[in-house]
Amino acid sequence: MNDYSLRILYILNLEDMTGYGLSRKLYNSATGKNISNGALIPVLNRLLSDNFIDFSVRNGKKYYHLTEKGKKFVGNVLDLNEEVRDQAIFDAIDREFPYINVFTDVEDYTLLKNIIKDIGHPIIEIIRQAFYLGKKNDQEGIELIKNMMDELLERAKERNVRNNK
Repeated sequence: MNDYSLRILYILNLEDMTGYGLSRKLYNSATGKNISNGALIPVLNRLLSDNFIDFSVRNGKKYYHLTEKGKKFVGNVLDLNEEVRDQAIFDAIDREFPYINVFTDVEDYTLLKNIIKDIGHPIIEIIRQAFYLGKKNDQEGIELIKNMMDELLERAKERNVRNNK
């Protein structure tokens, strides 16, 4: 399965879409332009023949949507993505604190990994939302997120100080 196939499946997981709508969403990094119909149609035909997608006609337009097989495949990819993301966060912690597993006991290291697993997704989601705000040039929104994160960090530090007394 190629990059366009995965991207099409992901987009259709979010909403049904026409071929034209898909072509507007898909960017070709080689040309710097949106995907051409000549590149899109064969991918759609392949996904149709492999039973990952189907279509229905509404108002004279062909709308593509995921089949059950397509939904299951996308779900598996998203689950795998979550596992890869969690592992990337663990790897980053290990690089940042290379001896953490040596200088802490097993329970502390396990606790750290569980905390990362619990807060990793919300942190990634905050970054995603900040990215969307950045794409819309919403500096006020980005500043709001930054201030909220600074406030949360300050509150966590204060709580640590109180708990260590």
